[in-house]
Amino acid sequence: MPFKTIYQSDFYTIEVDVEGNLLQSKWHRPVNAQEIELGGTKLYEVLRDTKVERAVANAQDLGSLPAASKDWLSTTFYQLLSQTQLKRLARVMPSSVFHQVALESVVTRAEALGVTKFEVKNFVSQQEALNWTLDI
Repeated sequence: MPFKTIYQSDFYTIEVDVEGNLLQSKWHRPVNAQEIELGGTKLYEVLRDTKVERAVANAQDLGSLPAASKDWLSTTFYQLLSQTQLKRLARVMPSSVFHQVALESVVTRAEALGVTKFEVKNFVSQQEALNWTLDI
């Protein structure tokens, strides 16, 4: 799959294979609330502009989430993603159980609020996430 880098910073990268209908993103380090919102907004913009339906979001290096970020992610972010063509979001989770629980709680809250209009599933590896996203 020929991925093209659409956005890159010291903390986040977004790549898209438009022909393959796939986006992959990766957090490179722990981030603050402002960086979460910047990265999340960029992800929304890329999904909106490319109309890609499948995404793999790698959060293995993300670290802990600030409380303000959890609120923003579970409300605004998932609502924005639901305005795109996204059908499947595979999340590659950090190895820390504490960080996993924090990320899982964001999706649980978003689903309870009724703002997710796509499938979300968590994985421990990039390959497993990719396989599910591509129905392999």
